[in-house]
Amino acid sequence: MHLLLKYDGQYAPPLWQALGAEHSAPHVWRFTLPDAPSLDGLMETLAAETNQYILQQTFALIHGTGAPPTSPGDVLGRITPFNTLYARRLHSWLEGDLAPYIRMHFQPLVDLAQGGEIFAFEALCRLQDPQGRLLSGADAFRLAAQLQREADLDLECQRLALAAKAGAIPADKLLFINVLPRNLMHQGWMNSLSESLEHLGIDRRQVVIEVVESERADPAMLAQSCDALRTRGFRIALDDMGSGFNGLSTLAAVRADFIKVDRAIVHGAQGSKVRSVLLEAIVSMAQRLGATVIAEGLERAEDITFVRDMGIGYAQGYYFAPPRAEVITAVTPLPGLDESCLSRAKDRFALTDLMDPGVAVEIQEPLEAVRRLFADNPSLALAVVTDDAQPIGLVRRGRVLSSHASKTLGKLSEPLARSLPSRLTSAALARVLYHDRKDADPWVVTSPDGRYQGMIHPMTLIAQLLARRENGNNLHPLSQLPTGPSLRLTLDSRLAQGQELCLVYIDLDNFKAYNDRYGFIRGDAMIRSLAELLRYRFGQRKDCLLGHIGGDDFVLIQERMPAGLVPELLDIMSQFHAIAAHLYDHDDVARGHFVTEDGSAYPIASMSVAVVTGLGPDGTPLPSSLAAAERAAALKKIGKVAEGSVVVVDGTPPALHRESPHAALRDWTDSALEALRALEEAPRSKDPHALDLAFRTSPYFEMVFELDGAGMQRYPNWINPEMYGRIKAGGMGADRSAQAYFAEVRDTGRPFVSPIYLSTASEDFCLTLAVPLADGQGRFDGALVADINIGALAALLRREAAPA
Repeated sequence: MHLLLKYDGQYAPPLWQALGAEHSAPHVWRFTLPDAPSLDGLMETLAAETNQYILQQTFALIHGTGAPPTSPGDVLGRITPFNTLYARRLHSWLEGDLAPYIRMHFQPLVDLAQGGEIFAFEALCRLQDPQGRLLSGADAFRLAAQLQREADLDLECQRLALAAKAGAIPADKLLFINVLPRNLMHQGWMNSLSESLEHLGIDRRQVVIEVVESERADPAMLAQSCDALRTRGFRIALDDMGSGFNGLSTLAAVRADFIKVDRAIVHGAQGSKVRSVLLEAIVSMAQRLGATVIAEGLERAEDITFVRDMGIGYAQGYYFAPPRAEVITAVTPLPGLDESCLSRAKDRFALTDLMDPGVAVEIQEPLEAVRRLFADNPSLALAVVTDDAQPIGLVRRGRVLSSHASKTLGKLSEPLARSLPSRLTSAALARVLYHDRKDADPWVVTSPDGRYQGMIHPMTLIAQLLARRENGNNLHPLSQLPTGPSLRLTLDSRLAQGQELCLVYIDLDNFKAYNDRYGFIRGDAMIRSLAELLRYRFGQRKDCLLGHIGGDDFVLIQERMPAGLVPELLDIMSQFHAIAAHLYDHDDVARGHFVTEDGSAYPIASMSVAVVTGLGPDGTPLPSSLAAAERAAALKKIGKVAEGSVVVVDGTPPALHRESPHAALRDWTDSALEALRALEEAPRSKDPHALDLAFRTSPYFEMVFELDGAGMQRYPNWINPEMYGRIKAGGMGADRSAQAYFAEVRDTGRPFVSPIYLSTASEDFCLTLAVPLADGQGRFDGALVADINIGALAALLRREAAPA
């Protein structure tokens, strides 16, 4: 027996050849089978594993014994779309009476404002085939469509759903029935529905017509039919808003009573900027249109908290109950509210809340006085120049201390990047940020009368606004760790209760100088790097509270000093040193120090740690967080005097610990490059989901792509499923030959690792890695490239024994 497949696409699926197909003619593939059961098994495999888009364009022909047909007329008379041939041969039962095979299931919809009480049920189609297998609604309608029977299946499901409403669903609970647009827009269907309801004694107000998104329909015609239904007393719901064909044009045309938001947007929205923005936009539009929003696909407690806080009043999903054949009377209770899962900060916005006071000097100030100001404040990078308190420019530390020719402050000043009024609204600020996105100097904030108030870095402002929107004021915008008042409140509360505490204060040495030398973006990257190392080590421990006090200062609050704490802290120092090569310029790393504009030298990747036992010098418990901070400052002064990274532990006298000079830490890049090389064995192809399984074992890669020997991208970007919506798909055919990651791999034959940079795609700090590819003869054949998130570095760092 022979199965012939005709597919006119340029690239046939590799699966076909793997299953034994021969390329017998242009665009024609032939399978040779020993018997009918083998043919049926092959067709099942092709239907399950071939891309559905390809199958929709594939035609098939089955030939018995002997040579396949060669006459064009014979071929044309017998060729059939593959999906139709498959359905007729293996699911012929769908061509008869459908009712014996339909098993209607019902899933409850709950009212979030009424404690999760059931207010409606959705009728969902299931098919049970002659072998007893239960097919989902999607599979049922897909098979029915292959035999042009989806409209028949739709009508039969509606009939059975209405019968269940009359017999099993309480009168005070609504019934949502799915209707294909092709049926809904037919006048005969409306008349038949009305007659059925009258016959069954069902009030039309108890039925909601849910317009499914499985087929495209003209929005204007659909709206006309929905208006006609509404005049008869029915209510309308749009299903799966945010996916399929129910887009903005349908939303604008159809005055829906209910809008059901697709699971793809709701699920995980609490942890996704993209999904949360989309969800908020849909909720806002629905409110303006007078529609009620229903969140579908809720499975996690945090998603329920998130949508409730977003203002969504109704929900549906497996958390409450899965679809069942019987109509249930109770669902899983609502979870307790968790403030960490709230959707956004509320109400007030003011620039002054986010402002750094900065330093201002009047333009008439003598230059020597300004030099003394910078000399007495080593952390001061720049100052604002004012004229009668009106900001007119900036003056930088390096230029003031190194210039001796100028005699006036005005000659050393630079223009302001931008000046913002303190009463600027969030909407106006968004427009400013949108139109001025370059890496700029700090922006100056002025009072209503134009006087200087303070300064803000634009990137810091963006991060803080996002964090305030998503997390309120409880998390630091850069590290997403608890900060400020919440930390002080926790610490004061525990100290007041007389708890035995161990407090660890961690900060980066010479961070202000680093920021001045390398800029605030690299400064933010350094802070994020340390934050991720601390989070990986301490963030999941139940007995620890890790916080970000502000700037480069972190604190760890523990019930008591655990055994092994000091070695752990020294280990983190070694890990931080391993990352340092990607935070500093290579020449600075080689020298072991960096130099600022005024000629001062500072060591690479140095930090100070103070461990406070919770007791004062006299042995009495510390009374407050302020006293603890003062004790930590005294201990850190001891550490600052010593060179390099040190841990100072409170005591009489305090104990000082250094990282062992014999400790050897394997560079994290070795682990990352090993993981990237392992992907060379993965089945890479033009399928953008080809590496979805590989991302499970290499979750730290945000995106992977492949270049040929000339630097052209061979396939589309393979994106980590966790990054869907945040990184662009596509990319195939792009010329990347001028990029450093390709040029270095091509010219040296060695792997490439970039410095840390701020990704515009994922809005996070990343690095790019690349490894060379070789052909069968060992010649250079391109590069495999990956972006890695800074949060993955801690997971990739691991200690090895020092060489003898």
